[in-house]
Amino acid sequence: MLYVGRELWADNGSTEPALINPQLRVNRNSPDRTGRTMDYWPSYDSITPSARAAYLSWLAGGRRDPRASIGYVFLFFYGLERRVLCDIGAQKHLRGELPGIRAEVLRLLSIYGENSSFHGYATDFLTVLDILTEDEEAERTPPPYGGERWPTPFRLRLALGRMAQEGRRVPADWALSWAWYHPQIHPRTPQQRCPDEFQSLFRLRFAERHPRGLAVRPGKTRLHWHYRPASEGFLGTTVDVTGLDVPDVVEQAAPTRKLAELVDQVTAELEPYSRWLGRHPESAGTLAAAALLPAELVDTSDGEVGAFLDWVRGRLTGDAPAVVNAAELIARWPTAAPNKMTKREATALTGFLARHGIGVEPDVRWGGPALKPGPAVLFPTGEAASDAPSPAYTATAVLVHLAAAVAIADGEFHADEQRHLVRHLQTALHLTEAEQTRLNAHLTWAVESGAKLAGIRQRLEALTRAQRTSIGDFLVTVATADGVTSPREVKTLSRIYELLGLDPDRVHQRLRPTHTLGRPPGSTATTGRKPTAGIGLDQAAVAAKLRESEEVAALLSAVFTDEDTPPDTPARQAPAAPAAPQQNGRPPAPQNAPPTVAGLDAAHSALLRSLAERSTWPRSDFHALAARHGLMPDGAVDTLNELALDVTGNPVIDGDDPMDIDTDVLQELLDE
Repeated sequence: MLYVGRELWADNGSTEPALINPQLRVNRNSPDRTGRTMDYWPSYDSITPSARAAYLSWLAGGRRDPRASIGYVFLFFYGLERRVLCDIGAQKHLRGELPGIRAEVLRLLSIYGENSSFHGYATDFLTVLDILTEDEEAERTPPPYGGERWPTPFRLRLALGRMAQEGRRVPADWALSWAWYHPQIHPRTPQQRCPDEFQSLFRLRFAERHPRGLAVRPGKTRLHWHYRPASEGFLGTTVDVTGLDVPDVVEQAAPTRKLAELVDQVTAELEPYSRWLGRHPESAGTLAAAALLPAELVDTSDGEVGAFLDWVRGRLTGDAPAVVNAAELIARWPTAAPNKMTKREATALTGFLARHGIGVEPDVRWGGPALKPGPAVLFPTGEAASDAPSPAYTATAVLVHLAAAVAIADGEFHADEQRHLVRHLQTALHLTEAEQTRLNAHLTWAVESGAKLAGIRQRLEALTRAQRTSIGDFLVTVATADGVTSPREVKTLSRIYELLGLDPDRVHQRLRPTHTLGRPPGSTATTGRKPTAGIGLDQAAVAAKLRESEEVAALLSAVFTDEDTPPDTPARQAPAAPAAPQQNGRPPAPQNAPPTVAGLDAAHSALLRSLAERSTWPRSDFHALAARHGLMPDGAVDTLNELALDVTGNPVIDGDDPMDIDTDVLQELLDE
């Protein structure tokens, strides 16, 4: 690897800078180990005798002294450049030396790579070696993820081009490296803050999208590589060392789009976890942090996560729901206050269990209150479970809950009749299998918790008569969706109308004459006549009515909000869980609904976005806006301000009339 002799000409016609001429004087008594006498472009024949002594000493010591002047490293490097670009380039039989030269460059980089100039030249020289070697080994391992992103490693371009040229699909590890070094795909915070999680999730999602690998077509653009040698012996010119007919596919539009979409998906899935780690960097591996990770990345074998899931699964037997004391769940979950759970904490818990195939009732994501000591129901959700209720489910759950509450209040609760009502509604409204499973769990919870009317009555009284009338008519529509209504159901609806402060006779007015008044289960006919078959309702009309009644459903959700739920506070609070992707079955309506904000439910998220329309709201206008979203004004203000104080330390709404919006706080919430 050394040139020794009295004469060797460089490419520029001068003496080769790397040539060691034994006839030149060497001052071994005073070696210049710091290289202070060296020029920027050193040549052995022109450096001082003291510098020659230091250079020869460095060579004799194995070229490994980290204190050596970088000028001596470059002087040796010039010889490697000459050997590769001149000698091996002209004499192909010498290519067997290339692996050894490559190993030497890597070794030098490990010692002197912190020098930016040497790092740049040596890294580019490695690319030259990869091109000339055409070593299949270079395609077995992609450039490391997390390295310097610019420029895109030529080795990556070369390997991807060969894959496209030969019709081979790009595997996951190469796609990950491609995405990292792609000049048009820029990593965001989660990708850099959580590199291990990002790489693992990228591989999983890549396998889902491209189980056989990413197909890439060879384009017309060809690869070229021009190397600018460090040695002055090359006149400062560039050398085209490509010599290959390989396509350059790195920036092709189609694979770029697919990679960018995949990076965006993985980044979005990790954003809640990344934000949590940003605020609590010491919490990696805790239950609070694991609640925000996709289920595939959670280690359930041991630690807090494993113990919690083992306890929950230990309560379940087969597919049957299990009634537990919610206090035991709360005690095992990180909360701001003992024996209490905020909405955001409850969202984190239920979302975490949902990603592991376990449902909870009540569930704030499905319109229920936050967990508190008392009965709760655990149940297996299956693979097709969605993350939010459809309008049909919301309506059904409210009617079932009210029916149970009325029956319990009247002392006439009959489990068989309640189950019959559930089956009736499930069939009439075409609930998905997952929604049916949850509805049964919800009824179990309503019965076990006593479904009291007192709190519901107080909150209903806060609504206007028009709102209460809309709710009543809406529930009649739901209950009569299939055109068949039993006397028991009519009685229940009448009792609900009384609860709403409405005339119960309106129920009979709302029922169409063509409805069949069916018999409750187990009853017998008192006449010998068979009941006349009723004419079923137009299901499309029922579905349209449900869609038109989304605001009513939101009102009902507000009515069932637990006034005892503590406000969200920043201390030890588990963050809101990310929304799980929709699976099979009906997604929540509308399908194009915007995502929720910072753990809020859909109604409060929509209200928060609406506030951006103005910086000041007259109180009457805000009341109308809250009603439009099915929310009680004062409760909505408390909810939004509690979230704002948690996230930013300042309220988003201030003042009584008019109500001022802090636009900076609002924007920060919307960016959450």
